Amino acid sequence: MAHEPLVSAVIPSYNGGPFVAEAVASACAQTYPRMEIVFVDDGSTDDTYERLRPYLGRIRYLRQENRGLSAARNAGIAAAQGQWIALLDSDDVWHAEKTSVQLKAAREHNALLVGSRPTSLSPAPLPLQPAARVLGLSDFVVSAPIGPSGTIIHRGCFEKVGLFDETLRSIEDRDMWLRIASEFVCLQVQSPCWWYRVHQGQMSRRAGRMFDNYRRVLDKFFATSPRHHALRAMAYSYLYADAAWAYFAEGDRRRAISYLLKSVCRYPGRLKGAGRPSSWSRSKELARYVFGRLPALQSLPEAHLVHLQGTE
Repeated sequence: MAHEPLVSAVIPSYNGGPFVAEAVASACAQTYPRMEIVFVDDGSTDDTYERLRPYLGRIRYLRQENRGLSAARNAGIAAAQGQWIALLDSDDVWHAEKTSVQLKAAREHNALLVGSRPTSLSPAPLPLQPAARVLGLSDFVVSAPIGPSGTIIHRGCFEKVGLFDETLRSIEDRDMWLRIASEFVCLQVQSPCWWYRVHQGQMSRRAGRMFDNYRRVLDKFFATSPRHHALRAMAYSYLYADAAWAYFAEGDRRRAISYLLKSVCRYPGRLKGAGRPSSWSRSKELARYVFGRLPALQSLPEAHLVHLQGTE
């Protein structure tokens, strides 16, 4: 056991009282033998601390003034002692074998970031040899192949590309994935490693702020990484497509049509990457919008509803 690397679970939270106990319990239940859990309370004003009392002997509890998700994650990473950092948002839940499976995959593929997309959580054992896909930068440009709570990241990534951008109030994870993917091998494990909880308090429901922040992310990335200029048109097309789905989720049909049209005009080709349903067609969906045959929100592919995630 001593030769196994220490993995630090970093759990930031702001007023996540209704969910924090379940998230922390899932981190405590990991089958991987060498774990530490760093919980960062980002100035909560609810009953978060009271709900954590049963776990205070098993976690490191840090509290700071409210500074946002990126700052809370950065504080946790700075305090963590592990060689690997496993992110967990306080409203999400891990499978008990997540850390073991992902760390094994990292070794086998020589990857420094391993993630997965959210799925329906099941207590059934994860496969010992799960299907895995090496992710290139283009996968992150045209899709959201991983979610923050589904990742395990080698500390060397942060030492190379820096910590989360604290000026971003959403989309900070995409900013980080682009920076890491441009430097290191990344991997998507296709196993039900974690569960993403949908609730009204999430940033993913705030389309305007989300769009502005993601545009800043892309502007910054391509300004500092000119060698990836060939991906620029696809990247901004995906930005507009994501905005269209977000505005549709908010019931703003006019903006949804506008951004979907911008997406098709910016890059008429097919946006296809890891985690994007191969049957998804922006042109077909644009036609459905224009002629008024809009699908019910509940019928939208889950991929579109969880692309834009985060907590405040």
